[in-house]
Amino acid sequence: MAGNGFNGDPSLTAIGDEISKTRALISQLKEQRAGLIAELKTLRSQRRGLIESIKKLKEEYKGLKEKYKGLVEERRRLIGELKSKKEEYSSLIELARSKKIEVENLNKEVRIPISAIVDEINRLEWSLQTRVLSLEQENEIINRIKRYERLLEKARRAVNEKNQYLELRAYITSLRVQISDLRNKIGVLTEEVGKAKESLTKMRQELAEKTKAVNDLTNTINEKQKRLDEINGEIEKCRSKLGELRELYNKKLEELRRAKTSKIIEEKKKQVEEKLKSGVKKLTFEDLKLLYSNPDELSEES
Repeated sequence: MAGNGFNGDPSLTAIGDEISKTRALISQLKEQRAGLIAELKTLRSQRRGLIESIKKLKEEYKGLKEKYKGLVEERRRLIGELKSKKEEYSSLIELARSKKIEVENLNKEVRIPISAIVDEINRLEWSLQTRVLSLEQENEIINRIKRYERLLEKARRAVNEKNQYLELRAYITSLRVQISDLRNKIGVLTEEVGKAKESLTKMRQELAEKTKAVNDLTNTINEKQKRLDEINGEIEKCRSKLGELRELYNKKLEELRRAKTSKIIEEKKKQVEEKLKSGVKKLTFEDLKLLYSNPDELSEES
């Protein structure tokens, strides 16, 4: 605003100072705006990264949760199977005990091998067929054969019961192995379920922390965006004010120029009037214009 010839005018100087202050304020506001824009860019980038991280973590969480459910279901199934096997084991142990007692009782009754019993029955039957016997002898042999046949039946029953007992013991042993195997599997699954549950808890905590971080960033972004909008508004107001100040400055400058021109014209007009008073009868065209023209018109021409 220098070089106009009116720098000494207080009102013009005040307007110039206000224009300079407004320009400086606009410059400061633009610097603040540039800083906020850079911060918003960084914050939004951080938020996008967090949102992408949350998305991936949710997928991992979903997969682990499905695995966890599968492990829990498998453990529940094995626990049910173990319970069933243990119940079967308990009932078969009781059955084996009764079988053992029955076999021991039969063995006490039958102390002769089956082959010996069969040989004795065959010998007695041969005697019936080949020997000449009295009725009394014949009845005695028949009764002995019947006794041996009953004994043979018990012996065979004892063998059958013993075989059943041995098969039962073998199956019980197999059940014991199955129960032990089931317990081991359940133990492994329980450990896996615990680890999966712990991982799910950590993931939930991480998701909560990252979600909170996203919310905090969003709040910060909203606050800074609000401030950016405010700064843009302040810049617009300053620009509007700057325009008004420039208009006022130019108007004031024009007024000063017109005042200065009017003063010069008045001085020249007085000089022409002095000429007339001094007796000069012939005036120049310029002198006549000064005497008879409107001062405003002369200012415009100047």
